Amino acid sequence: MLRVSYPDIKEGKELPVYVSSIGIDFSEEAVSCRRAGDGLLLFTAEGCGEVTIDGIAYELPEESGIYLNGRTVGQFRPLGNWKISWISFGTGIEECGKMLFLGRDWCMFDMSRHGEYRGVLSEIYDAVTLDALGGESRASAELYGLMVLLNAVLTGGGRRTVQQNPAMEAIIAYIDENYTNDITLDQLCRAAGGLSEQYLCRLFKHSTGMRPMEYMLRRRISAARTYLERSDMTIAEVAIASGFRNTSYFYRSFRKLTGKSPLVYRQYVLGAEDDLQLP
Repeated sequence: MLRVSYPDIKEGKELPVYVSSIGIDFSEEAVSCRRAGDGLLLFTAEGCGEVTIDGIAYELPEESGIYLNGRTVGQFRPLGNWKISWISFGTGIEECGKMLFLGRDWCMFDMSRHGEYRGVLSEIYDAVTLDALGGESRASAELYGLMVLLNAVLTGGGRRTVQQNPAMEAIIAYIDENYTNDITLDQLCRAAGGLSEQYLCRLFKHSTGMRPMEYMLRRRISAARTYLERSDMTIAEVAIASGFRNTSYFYRSFRKLTGKSPLVYRQYVLGAEDDLQLP
C-alpha cells in the first residue's frame, strides 16, 4: 500500500539527521528528475528502473538501492513495472554530512540480503506521521540506524540478518495481506512453515523491534490513517475497513499511537484546526 509523507519539520533540523520526505511502495510510471536539495535514499521494491547521472545510465534492479547527496542530479526512468520506496533527509549537524557513506556524491547498494530496511522505513514513516510526541527524534534515530546498515553493506559487513530468513518474510507478507481479518499466532506459525510460537515471537522481535500483534496493530492504524485522510467514510466504517471489530478499541488504539482521536486527526490533516494543540 502506498504511503507518502512530507513532515512538518520543527526541532528536527537540530538533530544529526532529519526526514524531509518519505514514500513507501510508490509505482514510478514516468521519467522524473531528482534535482539538488536534500540527500536521497531510493530503493527498488519491485521491477526495474534506471538512473542517469552525468549522462551515464545505471540500472536499478529489484532489491537494489541508491544514495544521492544534495548536490547530485539524477534522472530516473522506469523500465517496465517499477515500484520504489524512498526517503529524503537533511543533516542538522554539519559533521554528519561527512559521516559513513554521506561524503560521496552518490553510490549504489545491493539490498538482496538486507530486506530489514523495509521494516526500518515503516518505523520511520510511523514516527513522522503517527507519533505526535517525540516522532522527529525517533525518526532521526531510525534513519541513522539505516545509514549504519547501508554503510555495512558498502564495506562488506553486516551480511547476516534476520530479515533475510524466508520465514520472516512470510510472516510480514501474511500480516500485510490479511491484517483486516482476525489473525492468530497459530496462523502466523503455519504461514512461516511451522515455527513454534515462542521462536516466532523471538524472531519477529529481533527483526522488527516489536511483537507480531503490535506490528499488526500498527499496520491497521496506518490503513485507518489513510482512510481518514483520503475518504469520507465514517469513523465506524474506517474502523471496520482497517480490521477493527470493536469501535471503542479502535478509538483507544488510534489515540495511543497518534496522540489524537480519529475525528480530531481527520480535522487536523484536512486543515480544519491548524492551531490544534496536542494533548
